[in-house]
Amino acid sequence: MAKIILVTGGAGHVGSHIIEQLILKNPTDKIISLDNYFNGNKKNHIAGAEYREGNTKDIEKIIPETPDIVFHLGEYARISPSFDEPEKVYEMNILGTFAVVEFCRKRKVKKLVYAASSTKFAANGEERNANPYSFTKATNVDLINNYGKWYNLPYAICYFYNAFGPRENGEGKYATLIAKYEKIYLENGSFPVNKPVTQKRNFTYVVDLAKGMILVAEKGNGDGYALNNQKAYSVEEIAKAFGGPIEYKDDYSGRQDSGEIPNSKAREELGWKTTLDVMDYINNFVNKNSKK
Repeated sequence: MAKIILVTGGAGHVGSHIIEQLILKNPTDKIISLDNYFNGNKKNHIAGAEYREGNTKDIEKIIPETPDIVFHLGEYARISPSFDEPEKVYEMNILGTFAVVEFCRKRKVKKLVYAASSTKFAANGEERNANPYSFTKATNVDLINNYGKWYNLPYAICYFYNAFGPRENGEGKYATLIAKYEKIYLENGSFPVNKPVTQKRNFTYVVDLAKGMILVAEKGNGDGYALNNQKAYSVEEIAKAFGGPIEYKDDYSGRQDSGEIPNSKAREELGWKTTLDVMDYINNFVNKNSKK
């Protein structure tokens, strides 16, 4: 029987890949995206999905259907800009996510799959309150875990680690690193690296993330599904891989490294694995766009 699946943030980087993989897996399922296009882009639309524009806090009005599964990615998702936009962070991440969780409870959705942030675990969990973004993401993990206890809400929580790959945003203050560096490479610019240069990140291929979330939706239950490449790289190493000049800058407010949690739950229990390392991805990009 065909399912109804809702993806909040379905026009975003990871959300669009989840939709694409869902359609490839089961073309007869009804896939609905709810996105306010704050960071999503209509260029990321996937043929075969239905797109509805609006805010997650209004989910009850926008989604009359009762989905079988809800993938919740539609939140504010940047660290440094969150200091300047606390109202947006609160609206999207607190009001919006509460509405989504209540929607799932009232509609008796079979599974809520939440995209949490690994920043919750930075510095052994001591930096979960380091910035508005990390605070709200960690708070939402607590909310969903408690709804599981209070109301027997079926849920699973995944933790993302620096997604890279097609449809990544390389423009403006919400740009993410690999796409930003690709743009700099093509424009023959300098690659900014913030001090200290020792911080490392587990860059993870977006298609692997999408497949991981779908696998968790199918077989996972509860908290703790880390979806990350096991090898971490410093931003300096990433900049050097692109081969251009590096411009070292002072540290910025609220910077956090990826927090490390055991990922055996996704790998050992579900058989999830990564297929592409970020260095191979960069090498492919540089070879394709080499300056002769």
